[in-house]
Amino acid sequence: MKHAHKVAWILFAVLAAMTILFSLLSMAAAYGNPGNDMIAARYTPIEVANGDEDLAAALSARRGTAAAYGLGYGLLLLGMTLAYRRERRFLGWIVAAGLVNAVVILLRVPALGVHYGLFAGTAPLALVVIAAALGCADRRSTAG
Repeated sequence: MKHAHKVAWILFAVLAAMTILFSLLSMAAAYGNPGNDMIAARYTPIEVANGDEDLAAALSARRGTAAAYGLGYGLLLLGMTLAYRRERRFLGWIVAAGLVNAVVILLRVPALGVHYGLFAGTAPLALVVIAAALGCADRRSTAG
């Protein structure tokens, strides 16, 4: 696996860039145009809040907070990816962060009975697992 390390860090960088982009889009929906922010792809916050503007604002604020944490995670992942690219460090931390992210997202099914957003937990984890496997394979081939 001659280029496994390169493919691994590129996959991590793509995941970081996607996380940053989707977080910025979510933040724009929450803060920029909360009237068009869709919940469960069907309702706006004002519809869910049954006309209560304070509750609608709180719903948009929750999305803004989630977007902020997503943005922070994406930037941290990008920084770790750049360190991994140069020094092959942080692979375990990147995998741990991806697993924790996925588990918390997937907990919505047993805890809330909600299936919306499961792709947001499984797709990034799939990229993390693929990239980590390539990174591990590359470490084995360069170690011996």
